[in-house]
Amino acid sequence: MRRRSSAFLSLLLLASLVPTGVDAAPSRANLQADIDRIETQISTLDEDFNDARLKLSTAERQIRELGLAKQEADRRLAELRQTASQRAAASYRIGAPNMVLVLFGAENFNDFTRRMGLSSRVGDWESGIVTELEIANNRSEAKEAELRAERDRAKALSTSINTKRAQLQRRVDEHQGLIDRLVAQERQRAQASAAAAARAAARRGAPPPPPVVVDASTVRKEPLIAPPPLPASGNARAAVAAGYSKIGTPYQWGGSGPGSFDCSGFTAYAWRAAGVSLPHSSRAQYAATKRVARGDLQPGDLVFFGSPIHHVGMYVGNGNMLDASTYGRPVAVRSIDRRGYVGAGRPGA
Repeated sequence: MRRRSSAFLSLLLLASLVPTGVDAAPSRANLQADIDRIETQISTLDEDFNDARLKLSTAERQIRELGLAKQEADRRLAELRQTASQRAAASYRIGAPNMVLVLFGAENFNDFTRRMGLSSRVGDWESGIVTELEIANNRSEAKEAELRAERDRAKALSTSINTKRAQLQRRVDEHQGLIDRLVAQERQRAQASAAAAARAAARRGAPPPPPVVVDASTVRKEPLIAPPPLPASGNARAAVAAGYSKIGTPYQWGGSGPGSFDCSGFTAYAWRAAGVSLPHSSRAQYAATKRVARGDLQPGDLVFFGSPIHHVGMYVGNGNMLDASTYGRPVAVRSIDRRGYVGAGRPGA
């Protein structure tokens, strides 16, 4: 009886592990939701990467500056050591000033007073040299320690960049895998529908329908928005014109052009054509531009999204922006009415 009961319970357990649904595959809506979620993570990691790269660049510049400062401190230290050595040698040759020698060597009281004053000044000078020598030595050692610490920070930052790069690549691979699954599902449904239509046409004696082609664009449809007119004049006109010239250019994380872009690389490229330098980071661009109310937006202004900020586009008018959106989506004109709008900035203002 116990054996039969145990077998019965095992069957119940196995039955509980078998999927009950007929079709366990995720729906297109769920897959699209996953893609949207990963896109946000990709954008955030992309801007983390850009921020880390800016910090590394700053650290490398500071290392160069500290290196120059240390060279100067070492040069001054060497000069003082040489001066002190020369003074020590001279004192050894002539003998240190002695009050008895000063007294007996003086021709009169005024000469004695003059010699005593000179002896005091020589002592003060030697004391000052020693003090300055100690300061220079301490300064050199401090610069060397600061330089080592800065290098350690730069090394840690470089490791962080590589880690974020690997994370981003894994996200991109996952993102592409989901797109491929969506395309495959669309293709299977289209092929099944086409086969059914062909069979129905054959039964009626009608010609078969044209083949249905499914590619990634079938899955990732975006409304095509025509670029609005260029601004009348000024830097903004040059920036927007440079942006328009890159419509259709592919997205690439860390891309700064001219053949591929990420979001902040694209806006920096466009405004560089107008003579305005922007950092390659959406967060840094937000900090580097003058705040503009949404109702006061003008073509060329930058619009920012996310908390923390992880996306930036360039406003072109009519409620639209020009941007490098995310993986798999080329540069295009898109609406600014999307989630996460946090504000706008005007470069060069």
